[in-house]
Amino acid sequence: MLAREPLIAPAFIYRIHPARIAGGGMIEVGQATLHAPIIAGEPGDLLAIAAAACTLGAALQERISRLFATRRRSLALALDTIGSELLFRLTDRSVAAIRRDARRKGMDMGMEISPGDPGLPLDLQTAVLALAGSCPTHIAVTCAGMLAPVQSLSLLVTLGQNLRRRSAAARCKACPSGDRCTVN
Repeated sequence: MLAREPLIAPAFIYRIHPARIAGGGMIEVGQATLHAPIIAGEPGDLLAIAAAACTLGAALQERISRLFATRRRSLALALDTIGSELLFRLTDRSVAAIRRDARRKGMDMGMEISPGDPGLPLDLQTAVLALAGSCPTHIAVTCAGMLAPVQSLSLLVTLGQNLRRRSAAARCKACPSGDRCTVN
């Protein structure tokens, strides 16, 4: 199905902004001030934050919805699972691009965190997308803070000196959905 139909239109965008810890769990990123206690409490010298947005586009979500409507639930769920894995691989590519850019600027990477992860409120989705410059990726935020198209993701990456990396395993362990996740 993925080979026959144009279901995937992967795209990512990111921007690196100067950043500093402002106190009280707040960080200043470019012209924005965000409540991000997990970032504000990290050791090391925070110099910048990269904001990124990744999406597979709307066609995959539409196809999954049509499969559910025609009662082909197993196929819909399988396609959704593949889509999630593809989104994670796309996110890996965006983080690799951020890492290369940061190295050219003499900075190391620290943690990667998305709105909704512990320590970064979900209501920051709009701010993170704006910092990433998400217009070209056509990602919107619903009133509940979710991203549309569904197979989309936004994240922040800390950049600087002597920052502590947070592994994917640690991120999954802290996730409230970790015990029922089929991806990790």
